[in-house]
Amino acid sequence: MFTQAIIVGAGGDAAGVNSQNEMKVYNPSSIHKAALLGDAYAWPAVSANLAATDCLMLVANTAVDRLLVINRILFQGDIVGNMTLKISDVTGLTLAGTAAIVGVNLNSSSGKSAPATAFSGETQSAATSIILAWAQSLPYAGVAGIMNEFRTDDAIVIGYNGAFGIDTILEPAAKFEATVFGYFIDA
Repeated sequence: MFTQAIIVGAGGDAAGVNSQNEMKVYNPSSIHKAALLGDAYAWPAVSANLAATDCLMLVANTAVDRLLVINRILFQGDIVGNMTLKISDVTGLTLAGTAAIVGVNLNSSSGKSAPATAFSGETQSAATSIILAWAQSLPYAGVAGIMNEFRTDDAIVIGYNGAFGIDTILEPAAKFEATVFGYFIDA
């Protein structure tokens, strides 16, 4: 015996089925939903003139009433050594660095700017907590490394005056490329 159910769509109408009586259900990802609202961004960084204490890349949340959710990180470099992903408290700090990074809205028609400050070669972050560390090695020096991709499952959430960074224990004169993907939600 079959039971008939009526599924109501967002507009209040019954959901439709195709000619084979099949209904397709799509559950978009959180970052896709945020992109549709104009709240998803990418922060791309390229090699900077790094000093020994610089952070390779740092993205700080400047939105008082919004949380920054880190969704995915891409990193590549000719750095040999220990790499880290970290979170920081940047309360009271004036962030600075070699190059400012402008968040690119993943919805080109939204017109929104990211409520965040970002730098490569960032010089001011201090209090940090390492959330992931890995050793990166290369077959030989001077060759760009393999692209590392870290999917966070939206588990990294940065509040107001918090920051997310990509760093290395010893900053060499090296080349790197990194992109942080994230989106904002109401706190």
